[in-house]
Order: sequence, then C-alpha cells, then structure tokens
Amino acid sequence: MTFLEELKNLGVDTDEGLERVMGDSGLYETLLDLFVETLQDNPVAPEDFGGDLEPLIKTVHMLKGAAGNLSLTPVFRGYNSILGLLREGNPVQARREFEALLPVQTQLLACIRRRQAP
Repeated sequence: MTFLEELKNLGVDTDEGLERVMGDSGLYETLLDLFVETLQDNPVAPEDFGGDLEPLIKTVHMLKGAAGNLSLTPVFRGYNSILGLLREGNPVQARREFEALLPVQTQLLACIRRRQAP
C-alpha cells in the first residue's frame, strides 16, 4: 500500500489535497511533514480547556486551517467542531470532542512519521 493510499484509508481526501498543490506529490508530502511540526510546535492538551480560552481558540483555529488546507478531513472536522464549541462557550463538550479526535490525529501522525523514517 502506498503512502497516499494509507492516508486515504485514514479519511484524508488525498485527491483534493494533491489538487491544491497542482498534483505535486512531493510538495504535498513536504506540507504534511510541516503539519506534523505545526502540531508539535502548537500542542493542545485536555487540560487547556479551562481558564482563559482565547489562546486555545487561536491555536485550534490555526490547526483547523492547516488541516483543511491539506484536506486532512477527519482532523479538520474535529478541530472545526472543537472551535465552534469553544466559541459558543462550551469548553466541556469541546474537550470531549478533542479527546475523541486524539486517536484519529495520532494515527494520522504515525502514518506521516512512518514515511519520514529512513
């Protein structure tokens, strides 16, 4: 199974993602690597869903956009839902959504990292 097929099996719309980069699979893979770095540099944790939500809202908005630009559909949908709940003032439900998203995000990151491994 190819890398792009693995991503597709995880719910990623690789056709749309490749369209966004004019079919350049090398560029798409580079951008996926950058997405991994973006998540590492902007971590979100369950304990972030208390107190001042503004920094969390900004981070979730940025991650939603990054996932959407790469057509990482399940991650995009998860962060989109979380963002809506945060903006509605419902951090408890947003945290539940985030906890449900974590295994999906972890699988996707593991897939990308396997491709990165020498």
